[in-house]
Amino acid sequence: MKGLKSLVQAIMLLAGMALAGNAPEKFRVGYIMEPSHGLHYIAKAKGYFKDENLDVELFQFSNVPEGLTALKTNKLDIGTFGSAGPLSFISKGSDFTIFGGMMINGQALFAKPENAEKLKTLENFRGKKIGLVKLSTGDVILREALIKHHVDWRKGEVTLVELSNIGAVVQAVQKGEVDAGLAYAPHFSIAEKKAGLKVVAKIADFYPNYSCCRLTANTKELLRRPEAYKRYLIALIRAYKFYKENPDETVKLISDWLKIDEDIVRKDTYTEKVFDINPDPYKTATLDFWRIMKEVGYITGECDINKHVNTAIYRQALNEVLKRYPKDKAYKDLDIFFKKNDK
Repeated sequence: MKGLKSLVQAIMLLAGMALAGNAPEKFRVGYIMEPSHGLHYIAKAKGYFKDENLDVELFQFSNVPEGLTALKTNKLDIGTFGSAGPLSFISKGSDFTIFGGMMINGQALFAKPENAEKLKTLENFRGKKIGLVKLSTGDVILREALIKHHVDWRKGEVTLVELSNIGAVVQAVQKGEVDAGLAYAPHFSIAEKKAGLKVVAKIADFYPNYSCCRLTANTKELLRRPEAYKRYLIALIRAYKFYKENPDETVKLISDWLKIDEDIVRKDTYTEKVFDINPDPYKTATLDFWRIMKEVGYITGECDINKHVNTAIYRQALNEVLKRYPKDKAYKDLDIFFKKNDK
């Protein structure tokens, strides 16, 4: 074991020496306050960005449109702002490329405790009101799931009440203005703990393994310095292994970074696992999400979305990590996932 550790350290030292003559590549990265964006925090805290000769600044945004506008105007180099937001911007002409991922699943419906048992299935939402934030990832998937469960919001069989933010959704549920609310982690867990509400169902129960937060960049910038973006992904891939193998330290790290109670982070990330953290581009699910957005009317017109999903840079990053650690299970699992989901 000591010999293996020494070998890995030697490889890392040689890699560092190779990069030492170059100034660190700078990245400005935007994210939303979610435990599921933990790969950014882990890579920063554990020095994985530094190992790859990257100087990374992380910027927290309060909403998706604000973050994507910052990306579009070149105030950010990378954004992790859901799936619906980037795809909507692309459909309207923004030259973005999705080149990696961060989160799979992660949204849930919540209600007052006295109403929870009545709302366990989507069929029971017939005639009810659901509060949500329009064009959130959960909004798109929920609309598709309701149709599949024969509760058609287009025909008024359920009312989707569009609100400005998650806080407004929680308040609407508390006041009885809607029967249930839709939110992403950790907000539904915070609503349970601090507002006395109760999660009634995860959206993944009705539509499993959907795409959520994607790593998005301006296409020209991604093509201008692909090697730097590859190294960014290498750092995230290493952070993925840490997340899989070190739950206690990961919980503390994320809790400290986001100022969220550790029990909420642990529950959402590990105990109930309402989302999965994964740096893979997840192309098949991204294309499916695009299809759903067209079906529910959020995207009109023609655009070849395939041109806006780049899996090659992630493949190169994963190949490099596999060369460094050829027997590592976490990286082998990512390789299997890529071969299944990024054709």
